[in-house]
Amino acid sequence: MDATHLHLLFNHVGILGLLFSACILLVAILLKSGILKRTAMTGFVIAAVAAAVTMNTGEGAEETVEHISGVAEAAIHEHEEAAESTIWLVGVCGLLSLVGLIFYFLSRTMPAAFYGLLLLVSLVASAMIFNTGRLGGLIRHTELSGTAPAPDSGHTAPAGEEEHAD
Repeated sequence: MDATHLHLLFNHVGILGLLFSACILLVAILLKSGILKRTAMTGFVIAAVAAAVTMNTGEGAEETVEHISGVAEAAIHEHEEAAESTIWLVGVCGLLSLVGLIFYFLSRTMPAAFYGLLLLVSLVASAMIFNTGRLGGLIRHTELSGTAPAPDSGHTAPAGEEEHAD
């Protein structure tokens, strides 16, 4: 498995992990559930690690696709710029969660404001990582950018017959 495969695999873990963990944290806050709060924080740590792996395999993935016909250098650059700012906030979310987990296991209590802050950071990080993933998808998925070739009409002539323009 090379850097491109790892990049594509781990980007989904980071994006979905952050989004699902933010949803879990919201429910945990509403239900005042400690186990769900710890589950969400664990998810944020995993998502941050996955995002770090994704970031560190980005250059290798770029080298794989930058010379492919139809791949725009501008699209790669825009994705890379978004990733560089996103990784910091995702890292803060993961680090806050790690500190929160450690603090919880040492004292069994966390102030409610901590979870509010974590939810805010995670929602902003989720939006940023989703956009970064969208920009990455535009590099090779022309169907997302609206530049894909027009689909075939789906009509084919029976064997032995030619299609005629009317």
